[in-house]
Amino acid sequence: MKNKKWLGLIAVLLIVAACSDITDTQRKFLDMGEITYVGRMDSVVALGGHGRAIIVAKNTYLRTATQCVIKWVDYQGASNEKAFNIKDYIVGDYTRMPIEGLPEGDYDFYIYNVDQWGDKSLIVDCHGSSYGDSYARIQPKIAVSSITVDDDNAAHITMSNSKMAVKFRLTYQGDNSEEKTIEVNGTGGKLTIPNWGDFNNLQMKVTTYILPSDKLGVDTLVLPEVTQTAKQTIVDNDVDKARIVPMQLTKNDDPGTAFGAKGVAALFDDADTECWGLNVSAPGHFCFDLGVKAYLSAASIVGRLDYPGWDVVKFQVWGRESLDDGKYGSTGYYIMASSQSPSFETEASTRKWKKVGNGWFKYTSPRSNPQTSKCVFTEVDHSFKPRYILFRVMSVLTPNVVPVPDTQYFGNEGGFYYGDGVNTGNRSFCIRELNFKALGVSYIIQ
Repeated sequence: MKNKKWLGLIAVLLIVAACSDITDTQRKFLDMGEITYVGRMDSVVALGGHGRAIIVAKNTYLRTATQCVIKWVDYQGASNEKAFNIKDYIVGDYTRMPIEGLPEGDYDFYIYNVDQWGDKSLIVDCHGSSYGDSYARIQPKIAVSSITVDDDNAAHITMSNSKMAVKFRLTYQGDNSEEKTIEVNGTGGKLTIPNWGDFNNLQMKVTTYILPSDKLGVDTLVLPEVTQTAKQTIVDNDVDKARIVPMQLTKNDDPGTAFGAKGVAALFDDADTECWGLNVSAPGHFCFDLGVKAYLSAASIVGRLDYPGWDVVKFQVWGRESLDDGKYGSTGYYIMASSQSPSFETEASTRKWKKVGNGWFKYTSPRSNPQTSKCVFTEVDHSFKPRYILFRVMSVLTPNVVPVPDTQYFGNEGGFYYGDGVNTGNRSFCIRELNFKALGVSYIIQ
């Protein structure tokens, strides 16, 4: 029993001694007072810049921190550091600390905070870049790929693309030496310039502005200028049939509605509908508005669906630039004579219609079904640019497509017409589709 008492006493003494050691250890820290540890930077990123980087961090834990120290190491292991007074770089909920004069390249950044007593926070790290001339040299530049000019004298310019581009500037100088500049936001693509001049050997300069998204870039770089020359060339463009509207511009316009046909509008609808001239109508004519002024240069035709007779052979195209003279009067546009009248062309000229050109369609033998043909105008007058068109059918194939000599189907005098003394009967015409080409300006880019 005595032994048990002594053992209990010894245990109590050991416990008291142990507690005394713990208290002495804690007292060393308690005597120093309450300690608030320094908060680290939060959500740190490095934004790239032109010859610099910007370290951005959220101010989540900045209760006691007064300075931020940033150390950076380049790919060769060389290191530098810079200290920032945090209060001078706070913008809203973030601290933005620029490192200027940073050579172009990639860097690892190590960031920690310090309070007024010299205590440090945990280190956070991120990766970032500084960019400049070397980066700019490998970036694709925007340049002019093609230029076409439509019948409204608007230039449609296609530009190449640069993925990092935010805008480009196009400067061009035409024949009159007047320099014009256009700035467009975007990576390239297409733009339209109205009222385009008749420029040849056009001098162009394109400047590309990029913002490197792969570097989290904040500074725009200006890439070296691209210098180009555009040499003018003439091309044949398809006339947009969607803009063509039938109009009655003479007393004897053929409506094209015989035999249940859909009229002149059927010529431009890209459908199986037909335009049938009235009996005894070749020569005969119909009129329409092109929708634009155009230098017409060629035509093509799709004939009737179920029979190769009545397809147009010889024709004329007449035109007017405007209808400003009015319908009647000595020079009014409204022609009174029929196409079959010997006075038709004289009256047309008096009323300021001009012949654009002549044409004739040639057909294969044996003739296909439906008939198709195309031709380039002859005796073309490009001294004016017509919008209002009179299409005059001069001759057609024989109604039953009899095997007559080729000279009557080919050339200026091909086909048959009213009063020709051959194959007596009506000389109607049938057209399924009518298409035109017009001269346009394009450019060869050098």
